[in-house]
Amino acid sequence: MPTYHNAYTILSDVREGINEYSSAFVNATDTSGAYTNAWLMTQINKAQKYIYNWLLIRIPEMFLEYEDLTGVSSVFTLPSDFGVLKIFTDDNYRKVYEIKADQLKVKNATGSDRLYYRKGNTLVLDKDSVTDVYRLQYYRRARDLNQGSASASDTLATTAAVTADYYNGMIIEDITGAQAAEITDYTTGRVITSAITLASASYYGIVSDLPEPFHYLIAPKAILYIKQSPQSIEKPSAREIDDFNEDFTSVYRGYARTLDYDVSDMFTDFESGIPSYAGIVND
Repeated sequence: MPTYHNAYTILSDVREGINEYSSAFVNATDTSGAYTNAWLMTQINKAQKYIYNWLLIRIPEMFLEYEDLTGVSSVFTLPSDFGVLKIFTDDNYRKVYEIKADQLKVKNATGSDRLYYRKGNTLVLDKDSVTDVYRLQYYRRARDLNQGSASASDTLATTAAVTADYYNGMIIEDITGAQAAEITDYTTGRVITSAITLASASYYGIVSDLPEPFHYLIAPKAILYIKQSPQSIEKPSAREIDDFNEDFTSVYRGYARTLDYDVSDMFTDFESGIPSYAGIVND
């Protein structure tokens, strides 16, 4: 029995829920089913994003992270789990402000080390050649889950992300070898570093970034998405939707330790819990 409710287990739950389960289907040794594992994982990750977005709006502090970044010629690379920026400060803990393209310094101007712009997965200062350590406060995102059969020793399946460090800090469970560990490093070649050795052809599942009580809600939400798709013969019933909403409410109440939320509040209140950070930090 798996230790964690990992992506492999969630995929098994989803296949059970849509009445298309077999170990061969889950392991992809039989691909004759109506749904591919790749498409089902897309729905699973969509369900995870739904839960994450809901929680981020209401209790964002659960995702709050801090990281010190060292500038490389004024470029600061964002961490792999970066989601939403809270505040970016310089080496004196003064706020650094975002600017747009039309606000960049003119040619041969000095620029400011307290102004930055976003470029891909980096923050770039308006001033050149800065190598100081700046601090990033941000809300981490829920990274996409992955499962499958290792393509080589300590190498994830070809469906895994090819972004360096993408799974760093996440738990991987080796289903075949009955072991689990944190991924401490991950390369673009899909190779993991952890306290375990993932053997070639071993089945594995990565564990969600969401708080553990919400892991069991991912499969039911994914099943609802699947049944809403055009190719699904069976459509979600009102009872299924109500059951998910009630389960979500129950888990949220327990996690947030609040009793004053009911189902109607949970799914009609979209007021953001993320505060505004327009104020100026004192120099």
